[in-house]
Amino acid sequence: MFSFKLLAKDKPRHLLGIGEIVDIFEVVKRGIDLFDCVLPTRLARTGRLFSKKAERFQIHIRNEQYTNDPRPIENECECHTCRNFSRAYLRHLLMAKELLAIQLASIHNLYFLESLMRRIRTAIKEKGLAELKKEWFSTT
Repeated sequence: MFSFKLLAKDKPRHLLGIGEIVDIFEVVKRGIDLFDCVLPTRLARTGRLFSKKAERFQIHIRNEQYTNDPRPIENECECHTCRNFSRAYLRHLLMAKELLAIQLASIHNLYFLESLMRRIRTAIKEKGLAELKKEWFSTT
């Protein structure tokens, strides 16, 4: 980010390859306006799903502990995946190598990040980004 100071302040600032939650908070704090990354779908392909309460904000749905877990990925999440499918079913689909598993996991991961960004934008408008970051990092 050493070249960041050279960028025009009146133009959007785009940074590639940012997808981890910790990185998102950091680059937003530094003034990055746009970023994109393949991480949400890459994680989905390997059975890793974003979760606010999990270590590094990810659960590994392939883990045996989810075999009979009737809960959604995130109780508070309103995505199609969380509203309609359990962790156990997602694990079953992934272990059976069903393509639907990747689609449902991708839907969740993308929705999760979209929701986070909505909250970050609101926090910036209300001058509460530091509080939002503290809320997120006190749950891990």
